[in-house]
Amino acid sequence: GGGRHCRPTMADQKGLVTTAYASAPHHRYQKKRCRPQRAAACTVSRMMLSTAMLLGHIQNAPLGVSAIMKTQLTWVNGIGHNLEHMNLPTSVISKLFGGAEPEFCHNPTAMTSESDYVGYLGDLTQAGTQKLGRITAEVDALVGHLKAALSRVGEKGRIIHIAHSQGALITSLAARRLERSELRRIEVIAFGGAAALRRCVETPFARCVNYYSVNDPLLALVPSAEKALRSGFLGVCSRGLPSDEPEFVFLTPRGGDPLLDHGLMGPTYLQALEWEGRRFQRLYQPISHRAARTMSVYLVFALQGLLASLKVLLRNTIIAFILFVQDVNAHVYAATVDIVKTVLRPLILLIKILHDVLTESIRIMKGKEKFEQISTSDATCTTLSS
Repeated sequence: GGGRHCRPTMADQKGLVTTAYASAPHHRYQKKRCRPQRAAACTVSRMMLSTAMLLGHIQNAPLGVSAIMKTQLTWVNGIGHNLEHMNLPTSVISKLFGGAEPEFCHNPTAMTSESDYVGYLGDLTQAGTQKLGRITAEVDALVGHLKAALSRVGEKGRIIHIAHSQGALITSLAARRLERSELRRIEVIAFGGAAALRRCVETPFARCVNYYSVNDPLLALVPSAEKALRSGFLGVCSRGLPSDEPEFVFLTPRGGDPLLDHGLMGPTYLQALEWEGRRFQRLYQPISHRAARTMSVYLVFALQGLLASLKVLLRNTIIAFILFVQDVNAHVYAATVDIVKTVLRPLILLIKILHDVLTESIRIMKGKEKFEQISTSDATCTTLSS
């Protein structure tokens, strides 16, 4: 809008420069433009304001209602993921969402190794055909995955579905194969999506948020997201359906590398995952669950600290005991050497002298010569032999 709508606002609580926009109907202020010298300030102000709206909505989410609403976390990956690559994001999502167990729908890759560029091009080609509206086996697999999850949570349950990169494109195609009554029980959270997920009459998701890093390469492939980024107009209506939070959320890159910031486990989208995890815990997990989990975490930390202290104590005790034994052994050895030198050696020498004296006395008493005589024959033999 005009300059009077460009008043500065507070950034989010973490102090991060994060931006958010929503697609909104054109209104009379859109014809006005900020003066060139104030355009940047206007854009930053809108970014901060819409981010504050999103974070405020997350922070002020009502306390847990999972006692009356069963939930299920699901997520679908982008390109270049084999089954082993699914383990880390799944565990991270579970941790950020209060221990909830997410179920993934694997979008397989044609890559056989990290350096398989031919397989990578195959993934890109497949995504290109999906971008043109082609329904592939991956789309059908996600449809079945979501239907099964909806069946498990029941009519009053809620699916919280996370989609990354190509996964958002597959989700947008899968939404066409789901009933509107099913979509109303699904919340979609997209990160760096190859397609923007929209909450509208045709796809009336329970909730829809698209997160994009402003340096995400896929922004160039999603006109609606790029338009929202360039326009800077705030709004919380999703194409005719009322909403209390932005539909697009643009994030300042935290890694500085487009490929790193595009990754779901990269520093940019990981921060947004933390926000969504806090919202999920406040909204869908009861206080008792969160309290028990917090207590268990503190208990684990306490036990780890206790074990570490015991380890240090035992280590120091054992080391002290070993040093004590070594010191005692050294003193005993030194004392033994001293005894041998000062007592035993003279005693042995005295005993030897006494033995010699006694032996000589006995010889004299018996009248034996000190040296034995050698006979003449023995002397002659000895002379001849020599």
